[in-house]
Amino acid sequence: MKNTSISSHSLISFIWKFVRIQRWKFFFIFLLSLTWSIDSTVWPYLLGLIIDTLTHYDMDRSNAWMPLKWLLVAGVCLWILVEICFRTRDFIRVRALPKLEADIRMAMFDHIQYHSPKYFNEHFAGSLSNKISDMTTHVTSILQNLMVFIPAVASSILIILFFSRVNPLFATILAVWIILHICICIFFNARCVKYSNEHGEARSNLAGKIVDSFTNNFAVNLFSRFQFEKLRIASSQKIEQEKNTRAQYSIAVMLLSLTILFLIGIITLNGFLILYWMQSKISTGEVIQVFNTTFNVVMILWVAGDVMPQFFKSVGIARQALSVMNDPQDVIDPPNAPSLVVNQGEIIFENVFFQYGEKTLFDNKNVHIKGGEKVGLVGYSGAGKSTFVNLILRFYPIKKGKILIDGQDIAHVTFDSLRRQVSLIPQDPLLFHRTLEENILYGNVEASHDEVIHAAKLAHCDEFIKRCPKGYDSLVGERGTKLSGGERQRIAIARAILAASPILILDEATSSLDSVTEKFIQESLDCLMENRTTLVIAHRLSTLARMDRILVFDQGKIVEEGTHRALMSKEGHYARMWQMQAGGFLPDIPTDFR
Repeated sequence: MKNTSISSHSLISFIWKFVRIQRWKFFFIFLLSLTWSIDSTVWPYLLGLIIDTLTHYDMDRSNAWMPLKWLLVAGVCLWILVEICFRTRDFIRVRALPKLEADIRMAMFDHIQYHSPKYFNEHFAGSLSNKISDMTTHVTSILQNLMVFIPAVASSILIILFFSRVNPLFATILAVWIILHICICIFFNARCVKYSNEHGEARSNLAGKIVDSFTNNFAVNLFSRFQFEKLRIASSQKIEQEKNTRAQYSIAVMLLSLTILFLIGIITLNGFLILYWMQSKISTGEVIQVFNTTFNVVMILWVAGDVMPQFFKSVGIARQALSVMNDPQDVIDPPNAPSLVVNQGEIIFENVFFQYGEKTLFDNKNVHIKGGEKVGLVGYSGAGKSTFVNLILRFYPIKKGKILIDGQDIAHVTFDSLRRQVSLIPQDPLLFHRTLEENILYGNVEASHDEVIHAAKLAHCDEFIKRCPKGYDSLVGERGTKLSGGERQRIAIARAILAASPILILDEATSSLDSVTEKFIQESLDCLMENRTTLVIAHRLSTLARMDRILVFDQGKIVEEGTHRALMSKEGHYARMWQMQAGGFLPDIPTDFR
C-alpha cells in the first residue's frame, strides 16, 4: 500500500491555494459567521438589563417605558443585524463553495491525468476518482466546520469578558471548562485523524475494486463469477467496516468525555450562580444573563464538539486523498520545451537503455528508421515490440540514450506536439462512452462533420454507423461495449485517419476484422500509410510481406532485419517463425516443429 502520510501543513497549504482565489469572499464568510458570537453574548446581556429595569420599576411601572424602550429597540436592531449578517453570509457561501469545489476537482483531475499508462495500470481508476470526490466533499466540510469553530472561540472569549464583569469566579469556572474542553479535543485529535485516515484509504480501495468489478462485468457474466466477486468485495468491505468502526468508536469516546465535562461545568456554574443570588451578590438580571449566556455557550461548545469528529474525519480523509497530488507526474514537458516539427519522419534509437522493473528490455539499443519507411515489427510475446513503440510515444521514460525524430530528442520536446505527430491504432482500441462522432473526432477535435464522415468512409465504418438508431450521434457504451471488436477497430482507424499524423503505428490493427472487411481496411491503410513513416506490429506475418523492412525482436534485441523475401532466404529466426504460424498467426511462444 502506498504511503499516504500527508502532513497537516501540506493540507492547509493545498486548501489555502484555492481559498485565496476567493479570499475576500471567504473573509466575509468567516467575518459574518462571528455574528453568532454577538448573538450568543449580547442578547443575554440585553435581556439581563431588561430584567433589572423591570425589577427596578416594579413599584413605579408607569415610568418604566422610557428606559425600557431603548433596550427593546436595541434588541430589535440586534435581531435585524444578526439576520442580515447570516443571510448575507449564506448568499456569499452559495457562490464561493461550489467554485472552490470545482477548482479543486479540476486541479486534481488535471494533475492525475498527466501520468503515464504505467501509473494507471498500478492504480484503480475508481479509487482515483473517489479521491477527487473525497477531497472536494471534505474540504468543504472542513471549511464549514471552521465556520462553527471560529465563532465558538470568539464567543468563549466574549463570554469570559462578560462574566468577569458580573463576577470573576464565573469567568474562572468558564475558562477552566473551555480549557478542559480543548484539551480533550487535542487528546483525541491524533487518534481520530489516524483512524479516519485509515478508513479513508480502505474506503477508496473498496470503491476501486467495486468499479473494477463493474467495468469487467462481461467477464463476470461469462464465467458466472458472481459469488466469487461478492466474496472478493466482501473481504475488502470487512476491512473497511473494521476501520470505520474503530474511527467511529474513537469519536464516540470523545463525545462521551465532552458530555461528562459539560455536565460538571453546568452544575458547578449554576450552583455558584444560585448561591450568589441568594447572598444578594448579583442581581436577578445578572442571574438571567449568566444563565442564558451559559446555555448559549453550552449550545455553541456542544455544536462545536459535535462537528469536531466530522472535522477530524474530514481532515483524515482529505489528507489521504491529497496523497495522489504527491505522486510525481511523469507526462510533463521540460522547461521551455520546443514543439516537435516533423518533415521526414526519421526515427533513431541512439544507445537506448530501458528497464521495466527488474527486467532489462533494451540495452544500448541502436535503430535507424528512415523517413517514410514502412517497418514491420515481429517477435514472440514479451520480445519488446510494444515497448519499442511505447518508448517512441514517450509512455515510459528511458534510463539512458536518446530517441530522435528528425534529429529532435523526444524527451526534450512538448508532449502535446509529439502526440500530434504520432498516431497509434492499438490492437484493442478503447472508446469513450460518447457518440460515434465524438470518438472519431478525438483524432482531431477541430475537424468538421464532413471530415469525420470522410474518415469514416475510408475506414469502412460509415456503413454500420448509418445503421445505428441515431447514426453518428449514437452512444457506443462504456469502453465501446455496444460495438463489435471489428467495429471498434474501424472507429480507431477512422480516428487515426482524421489525425493525419506523419508517423503511424499499427499494433495488430486488423486482427479483429473478418477477411472481407480486412481487405477493404487494408486498402484504406495502404492509402493512410502513403508518405508516412509506419511501424506495424503483427502476429499475422503475411501482413508484413509488403513492408520495406522487418525488424525481428527476441528478448529485447533485434536479431534480424530485412525484407520478407530476404529474411526467408536466410532461413533464420524469421523463417522459423513463419513455419510456426498456426492459422496464419504467430504463437505467443516458440513451438517445436519438424
